[in-house]
Amino acid sequence: MSFNVKRSVRQLVGAGLVAGLAVLTTAPVGPIMGSAAVAQEFPSKPLKVIVPFKPGGRTDVVARMMGEKIKENGWLSQPMAVVNADGGAGANAVNQMKREEADGHTIVHWHHQLLIASAMKLGDFGLDDFKSIGYTGGGSPVWVVREDAPFETLDDLVAHLKAEPRSLVEAVGIGTIPHFVGAMLANEAGFETRYVTANSAADRLRLVLGGNADIALFAASEFLAQGDGLKALVYFGRERLPDMPDVPTATELGYDVTWANPNWWLAPSDAPDEAVTALAAALEKAINDPEIVKYFNENTLEPYWTSGAEAMADAEKTLEQLNAVAATIQ
Repeated sequence: MSFNVKRSVRQLVGAGLVAGLAVLTTAPVGPIMGSAAVAQEFPSKPLKVIVPFKPGGRTDVVARMMGEKIKENGWLSQPMAVVNADGGAGANAVNQMKREEADGHTIVHWHHQLLIASAMKLGDFGLDDFKSIGYTGGGSPVWVVREDAPFETLDDLVAHLKAEPRSLVEAVGIGTIPHFVGAMLANEAGFETRYVTANSAADRLRLVLGGNADIALFAASEFLAQGDGLKALVYFGRERLPDMPDVPTATELGYDVTWANPNWWLAPSDAPDEAVTALAAALEKAINDPEIVKYFNENTLEPYWTSGAEAMADAEKTLEQLNAVAATIQ
């Protein structure tokens, strides 16, 4: 082979190598392609929403309504099927979630009962097992006394209990939401009550109206449905409820206690961020839909969206308060 021919071959090979390198440096690499594919393909199959309660309760109803609204508007390309897994203080639902692939197609719809279960160490799970998708509204309770009680405001009641500790009886079920919310307020305001056992709203109502208890906690809807006989001193929501415009929130009275019991959507802790982002976008649209807003307003619930990170920060703060209460009963 002549010198000129050899040089031409080397030039051609060199040009080919340069072109090949150009292709390699400009073409997307594997992980970027994979990430884009996840974002474009999610959801690639029907979604499973696990509710840790029996059918018919608020958490179950809201999950189904939200899923139907998302499907109706095509905010996700796959339907959401609600699966009820009650029992085990939520452990049954968490374990079912963990048995599925952590790809974002299986999520949990719960509320802050999760935090009470965690504080009471009732299940082998905690916040580290979840990636927060966000809150879609919630419902808050009121602290009430009898209508003829000599307390017109929460400050009146707190002043009485500080002057005469444990002089009033509070109807609660130990380890329940009424117990924990009342104890959080007591810890924050610096007072003590005495307890009488009441494991249901009907029990609490009977004890208060019958004069065997002085204070009890009720869902806002339960209080409004009862009508006569009770007087609400404080509401534990973030803002005053339109149906009870004269009942102040604990926070506006200076007590850092809220209990929104939010509709909390949770994915496995190692679910892809792209999947969580897609779910959050659909849920935020759903909670702002006029029909959903109307349902919430008509059922003394508060419709709002809270992002995943903000919801987790709120939950962590609330869990600290619950842990302080749990330490007194364990």
